[in-house]
Amino acid sequence: MRERHIALVVEDDRETAEDLVEILRSIDCDSVVVGNAEEAEKTLQNESFCLILLDLQIKSTPDAIKGHVEHGKRVLRTIRKRHGDHNGNSFSLPVLIVSGFAREVDSAVDVMKSGASDVIHKPLESGQVSERIRQALRNSGRPAHDACNALARPQRMNLEDGIVLAIPGNRVGRRTRVTISGQPVNLTDASLRVLLHLLVALRNGTFANKVDLGANAEQGFKGISILRNELKPALGDSDIIKNHYHGNYGFIDGVRMGEGNLDKLSQIGDRAISALATQLWGQSLTIDQKV
Repeated sequence: MRERHIALVVEDDRETAEDLVEILRSIDCDSVVVGNAEEAEKTLQNESFCLILLDLQIKSTPDAIKGHVEHGKRVLRTIRKRHGDHNGNSFSLPVLIVSGFAREVDSAVDVMKSGASDVIHKPLESGQVSERIRQALRNSGRPAHDACNALARPQRMNLEDGIVLAIPGNRVGRRTRVTISGQPVNLTDASLRVLLHLLVALRNGTFANKVDLGANAEQGFKGISILRNELKPALGDSDIIKNHYHGNYGFIDGVRMGEGNLDKLSQIGDRAISALATQLWGQSLTIDQKV
């Protein structure tokens, strides 16, 4: 289990991004850096973070020529649509805007109304930035990282924008980390096999039969119920698995397959998991495919 905070840094200026990474490291925070709106939204679907540092004027895609404030604002709206829970004092997921444009009063007011936790002005002053980050974490109820794991999940995940299932493959004890639109859960090997069977069926446009999932034809099948229970920390009361009767199961509409790490999944040492992961990601270690 991670013991340090981890921040997503959305910044397309390399020097500024490096400065932010160093400031975060000085206060015992790890970081992931992306440089445009497309990469930010994709990363947020597949990973979870303790805080976000967001430059307003960023590019829309990696090959875009010029950044624009609207792209940063779009990322902020996306974050708050998915992480809008509030503890009465602050948003539970703090987003600090880092931008020279934030010196303009109208822009600063606008982003605060859109869900920013604070605004940090460029050029960066290390002491000021680190204190703003600490304050934002305290306000959000995350003074130490163990509080991040203890924060209550929403009772029901918003399914309107679709669900992205990613399997980065990191092991937590004897379980494997899976993320559901950025929310992490740790699955037993048995439940991971069921999930991979469902993903193979999703990719092929078919259903997964209980016999393929590990049950005898004459038996009822508890594997789906166990998987549903293990997914609850991320999904709450939501259910993304549909029973199509006659022992056939699949995902509800809107579920997409996100990234998966074939190498890490193969290292688990389970032949069935390795075979299923190879079917899904045999041509590449990662895939982002809508099926």
